[in-house]
Amino acid sequence: MPVAEIAMGITSLKAAFDITKAMVDLRDAEAFRSRTLELQGVIAEALGKIIEAREAQSVQIDRIRALETEVADHKAWGAEKESYELKTIGHGSVAYMLKPEARGTSPPHWLCPNCYAKGKKSFLQALGPLIQRKTVYKCAGCDSTTSVEGAPKFE
Repeated sequence: MPVAEIAMGITSLKAAFDITKAMVDLRDAEAFRSRTLELQGVIAEALGKIIEAREAQSVQIDRIRALETEVADHKAWGAEKESYELKTIGHGSVAYMLKPEARGTSPPHWLCPNCYAKGKKSFLQALGPLIQRKTVYKCAGCDSTTSVEGAPKFE
């Protein structure tokens, strides 16, 4: 946690200050050199703790941004999914289709109910030509398939 690393860095800097203060009182050159080396070590340790705190903070900032993006995507889907309703599309199959008031200029389409339940907008796409008046539709998101008569159309 950055707060802990920052506190440790501040503690190290305080120790450096105390050593510097003690150095002023020294008269002996050898003791002065010894304290100088000790001071350099404490300063290096403090800088290391500050760098660790900065790195930890950067990781947390990245995580916060990712979570904010996830929340925004979830809210956007929550608003968009209100525009769809579950409809029977034939032979016991269901799919989501735009509600009448939300259609505007959108072409008729079906959304996969499995993906919809997982918070994803995934279209059911026709695989090919009609087989015995039925069309096979495949979800681009989960690869599920269903066969129905005809194509999506607004009722």
